[in-house]
Amino acid sequence: MHTMVFPRVIATDLDGTLLGREGLVSERNRRALAAAAEAGVRVVVSTARPPRTTQHIAEQLTCAAVLCGNGALAHVPDSDPLVRAIDLETAGTVVDKLRGALEGIGFGVETGTDFFHDTGYHLEPWVPRDWVREVLETPDALLTRATPVTKLLVRSRDIPVHVLHEAAVEAVGPLAEITYSGGYGLLELSAPGVSKGSTLAMVCEQWGVSAEEVVAFGDMPNDLSALSWAGAGYAMASGHPDLLDPALGLRTAPASHEDGVARVVEQLLSER
Repeated sequence: MHTMVFPRVIATDLDGTLLGREGLVSERNRRALAAAAEAGVRVVVSTARPPRTTQHIAEQLTCAAVLCGNGALAHVPDSDPLVRAIDLETAGTVVDKLRGALEGIGFGVETGTDFFHDTGYHLEPWVPRDWVREVLETPDALLTRATPVTKLLVRSRDIPVHVLHEAAVEAVGPLAEITYSGGYGLLELSAPGVSKGSTLAMVCEQWGVSAEEVVAFGDMPNDLSALSWAGAGYAMASGHPDLLDPALGLRTAPASHEDGVARVVEQLLSER
């Protein structure tokens, strides 16, 4: 394994990675990232979450950038927010193709500020009802009302997420990036080329930071683009088994509920 350079950027996913089982940032994780920031490292939060459910966590850290919606939205202090949305014509085509290929699915849209869904979308029991801005009768009405489409969500009550993913990739092809970050029969679609990895690369390029100088942490298939782009990509030991496949060549960090991010960062700081 090649010797690692001391990172200039540390990018971390939230759920299942930086956050423990209670969905909180542990004191050890917070302290480790604060120490890294103090040492001159830019700390980046990169999440599937929208800004409204990310902000209260990002505020606990010294963040150089916050990437939301799997890379569809990037907020770097003192610069204009970057929005990488799906154009409406493409979104319409994608919805039509998915409806032709899959039965009993519903659609949701994250605009960056609000969440909308159609009547076919079965809201997960844990989602607070006040998170929903509006429920629309049809997918067409949804796309007319909910703009920009920073993330298109496809929800099935009955189809397991990996089966849903395979069918959607076959139906949609290169029209969208399709991934998932949970096991609830929920797919997340972004514009072509938009992923956690590509947006992290764009932000790092602005800073003059190369991939070799980046350490990234994640636990789910939607993190793979960032983990494989970074010079050192760490999959959490508690994460999705696909990321722990040795063929991917990723490193492994201890489990999220064991402060895996902090343990790796502390080690990096001690070797500086």
